[in-house]
Amino acid sequence: MTAIRTLRKLIVAAGFAVLLAGCAGNTVVPLRYQASTPAGGQTCSQTITLLPLVDKRADTITIGSLGEGKSFYPENDVSEWVSWALFEELKARGCDVKYREKTDTSALKGYVVSGSFDTVSVNSGTALMAKAKLRVRVKVEKDGQFVVEQIYSGERENLGLTYVDAAQKVLASTLQYILQDAATDVVKATK
Repeated sequence: MTAIRTLRKLIVAAGFAVLLAGCAGNTVVPLRYQASTPAGGQTCSQTITLLPLVDKRADTITIGSLGEGKSFYPENDVSEWVSWALFEELKARGCDVKYREKTDTSALKGYVVSGSFDTVSVNSGTALMAKAKLRVRVKVEKDGQFVVEQIYSGERENLGLTYVDAAQKVLASTLQYILQDAATDVVKATK
């Protein structure tokens, strides 16, 4: 009797896990990014060390609401997505960017870009519409001395074939919208 009861519990648990995986699959948003094409005339001639941007969101598990009690979940690490997007924007402007994943106690020489973000959210609307909000803080230092710090934020809406498609598109376009300004300002600060 105990073996049958244990087997039933395992079958129910496995069924529940499959159900959750199926639901989660419909709410997982791929985080993709393509750098903007910078306007001509401004190029970067500096070597810049980029540190990973710190995730300061209160909820680091979800990235928004689909409605009806469902949440959007990121497919990738949000901090890596934002950090590498800034890397790509700086690189698109001609900067020699070095991404430094691990911070140690040694002082970094030259220009160092760091920062954080406290808002990365996407919420579904009506008719396969999604709205995103992002807020990123970017700081530039040179040889350990403060140069500039700026907050960039934006909101956008976008349609998609599905809610997840709309969420992916609007997150990418909103991040591009704010990081193209951030990268342009970093280049100006390093001249």
